[in-house]
Amino acid sequence: MWIVTSPRPGIVHLEFDGGDALDTANAAEAKTSALAAISGAKQAAVDLAPVEFIDSSGLSVLVAIYKSARARGARLRFHGVRPGVRAVLEIIRLDRIFEITDDAVEARG
Repeated sequence: MWIVTSPRPGIVHLEFDGGDALDTANAAEAKTSALAAISGAKQAAVDLAPVEFIDSSGLSVLVAIYKSARARGARLRFHGVRPGVRAVLEIIRLDRIFEITDDAVEARG
């Protein structure tokens, strides 16, 4: 569901590999794999470039990842957010809570 890379110790980069939608069909698996992947990271970057559609189940995955990182004091950034997904994040104002960067290099810090 997620492709995980670690460019440096303590930093995790997640790339969504579940098709072009993060929705009810794959949210449970996406949440489980993402939370496991970032469990020990001090910093994580989540690449949402492949995601063209997100529903409330997909949003709950992003919120769960965010809350898990924050609870551990880790920094979490999202990047590659497509216009349709960004519009959804803006409507529910998650764009004001999530740290969203323009590119992967910036997200990986």
